[in-house]
Amino acid sequence: MSYPPRAFRETREHVLLAAVAEIGLASLVVVRDGMPEAVSLPMIATREGEALVLEGHVARANPLWRLAEGGTAALAIFQGPHAYVHPGWYPTKRDHGKVVPTWNYVVVQAQGALSVTHDPDWLAAHLARLTQVKEAGQASPWSMDDAPADFIQGLQRGIVGLTLHVARLEGVWKIAQHHPEPNRRGVIDGLAASEMPGDRAMAAVMDQAERDRAG
Repeated sequence: MSYPPRAFRETREHVLLAAVAEIGLASLVVVRDGMPEAVSLPMIATREGEALVLEGHVARANPLWRLAEGGTAALAIFQGPHAYVHPGWYPTKRDHGKVVPTWNYVVVQAQGALSVTHDPDWLAAHLARLTQVKEAGQASPWSMDDAPADFIQGLQRGIVGLTLHVARLEGVWKIAQHHPEPNRRGVIDGLAASEMPGDRAMAAVMDQAERDRAG
C-alpha cells in the first residue's frame, strides 16, 4: 500500500490473519500484457514451514493460472467492512463545524509470488482444508466424504491450485482513530442505528477497537 497514514496502518500479523480468515474472499490481481487482471476467489492462509502462504484455486478454463505457471507477482486484496460516515454523527460538528463526510474501511493486502499446481493430492488436501474452515460454524458440517468420490474427483479435475507465497502482508483500519472519543462514539452509534448491514459491521469493528483501547 503506497499511502496508508500511520494512524490507520495495521501490521500485527495475528490481526491481519484473523481478518483474512473472516473475510475469506480475495481479489487476486496479476498483470497480463501490461494490463491488470483480477479474479475473485476464496483463499485461506496456511504455513509452509516458517513461510506464510495463501491457498486458492480457479477453474481450469480460467487463463489466469497460466501466468502463475510461468511465475508472476500477484496481489491479494481482502476487503472488509466499510461504510460512509455522515458528518452529523460527530458531536464536534455542533462546536465548530470543521468536519466533512468520509469513508471508514478495513482492508488487508498480501503481495508475493504466485505459483500453480495440478497435483491431485495437493488439491484434495486444499479443498478439505477450505471446506473444514468454512463449514466449522454449521450445525451439521458438510465434508467431502458426504459426496460420491468419483463426483468429487471429476470436479477436482476441473480446477487448478494457486499458492501466493506472501512476501508482504499489511492492512489499513481507517476507523476514525484520529478523532476524539466523542466523535468515535458518535460514529459507532450512527452506524449501529443504520439499516445497512455493512454499516452495522463497521460499527462492530469500531466498537471492538474501543474495547481494545480501553484495555
